[in-house]
Amino acid sequence: MGKKWGFITLFISLLILSALVGWLLLKPEDSSAEAISKQEAKKIVENRYGGNVTLLQAEEQLYYARLDIKNQSYWVKIDSKTGKILSIERIGTINEEDPPPSLSEDEIKKIILSKAAGELISFNKTESGGRPVFVGVVRDTDENKTTVTVDADTGNVVSEKTTPANPPKRVTENEAIAAAQKEVKGEIDDVDIETENGQTFYLIEIKTPDDNEATVQIHAITGEVMSVTWDDK
Repeated sequence: MGKKWGFITLFISLLILSALVGWLLLKPEDSSAEAISKQEAKKIVENRYGGNVTLLQAEEQLYYARLDIKNQSYWVKIDSKTGKILSIERIGTINEEDPPPSLSEDEIKKIILSKAAGELISFNKTESGGRPVFVGVVRDTDENKTTVTVDADTGNVVSEKTTPANPPKRVTENEAIAAAQKEVKGEIDDVDIETENGQTFYLIEIKTPDDNEATVQIHAITGEVMSVTWDDK
């Protein structure tokens, strides 16, 4: 009788041990494991196959990447937990006339802020030259504003322009005349304003009491005398 119970006890122990081993082998992965980032998934695919990942989408515990190698395009499925490539499937030949996948608004904002540091105070989508573009306005700590225009599909910067918070004031025509008459006494004959090599200036012609003529060049921002030219008789 004792031997019989001993055999039963041993049999039950073996069953419990087998069940425990099976559970350890088949237990699901820890759901708290941190998923790899999109950038990491992109790097894994490009390092494995070469080419360029032009689109990356997340779905549940998977990443789906569009991989372009030369003139061929593929869908690659990646486990977002382990980074393991689960499958790769050829889509077809790339048609160069097909537009590239559009970038997300967050990606466009990062491009804009990489060109101008500060706070993005305006952001909108419009068209330029028949193509969709995003226009962002960034204000820096000195209150200067930079307008950056980015192609919505390619991410290329189309234009970039900074407007100073306090643009320099131009001296008035009367102020320029007063500065010129301090340099050359006489009667004003003519006043012109011109821009050359990025500098704006007044050209003021003055006839002196002894019947000579001079042209005084006055800087339009500073009001300083740049030159005095006398007419040859």
